[in-house]
Amino acid sequence: MTLIERRALYHLLRMNWLKEPTLLVEPWQVENYRELSIPQLFNRLEKFDIHLDRTSFVIYADEADSPEELTDHLVADRSFNPTFEDQVFLIVFELWRQLMPDKPSLSIICYELDHQIYLFDHQMLKDQIPLQESLAQFSEILHSNVDQGLSPKEVIQLISNHCANDIETFLYDFISEQIEDGNDAYAYDLIEEYSPYFFDNKWFVLLKLRLLGSLNSQTSQRLIEQIFDEYLDDQDLEYNFELLYVLSEMKNRPLFETLLRSTFSLIKTEENLQDLLFILIEYFDRIDQKSKSDSLKNLLEQRKDNLLVKINNQNDPDLNYLKSFFS
Repeated sequence: MTLIERRALYHLLRMNWLKEPTLLVEPWQVENYRELSIPQLFNRLEKFDIHLDRTSFVIYADEADSPEELTDHLVADRSFNPTFEDQVFLIVFELWRQLMPDKPSLSIICYELDHQIYLFDHQMLKDQIPLQESLAQFSEILHSNVDQGLSPKEVIQLISNHCANDIETFLYDFISEQIEDGNDAYAYDLIEEYSPYFFDNKWFVLLKLRLLGSLNSQTSQRLIEQIFDEYLDDQDLEYNFELLYVLSEMKNRPLFETLLRSTFSLIKTEENLQDLLFILIEYFDRIDQKSKSDSLKNLLEQRKDNLLVKINNQNDPDLNYLKSFFS
């Protein structure tokens, strides 16, 4: 495993440790190096008999292409075991991040994006500008590799290996939030920017439909046809739920009800059924059928404390009751 891959691994290890503090780890493996000052970082290096200051570090960094290359140079003549090398690398990496902002490497760009995604996922993002800047830098890296002859699919697979997060999942969640917040122009830019890398990703097609569906355009009609022709055979309940939500937003009753009928057979758990109830309540609210909406709200209230257990989707009376609305 290369140093750049190990940086993503340590970031992932830290994220998992934050979720589950009982994980057996060494303190240095999960420490937040971002919180250390530059003098503290140099003091840490001295413990490995590496003596640098701000000036000498910048001189060395100017001659290297990345914190990985600089680390290799600093440990080249030392008989460090891999654990010591990793500790040195994490310190050098953070010094590079702080002292060389105009010379970001691939690992720095991926790490910064991972950090912003962590803040986003945990509702700790006070300002979206740093995240938007990280996404722009990440996109530039992707484009530069495509310009060197790799296919977009090869590039996203290669670069994503250096990230601790699932970039596709994050982008879907982030773009969805932009649409919900009314930031349609930025959402559209992100979809256009990243679509070449996920050109066969049904979730990105769904995002584009969600963004353009309200325009009732020929483009949105083509997207609907593509989705129904290419993706619904997957029997993917989560995808069906998302598409039902979008069709509900569009108030496209014929397609909503067509998809719903094929979705009933995919309902296997109490959780599935309650998720469907939420969707149907919103649907009936949107088409001004308040009596049906209120009926389902009462039904949801009655079932809210049910255990999330497997249900018999053929015989559950409430599921059959839902089916009767669309028979």
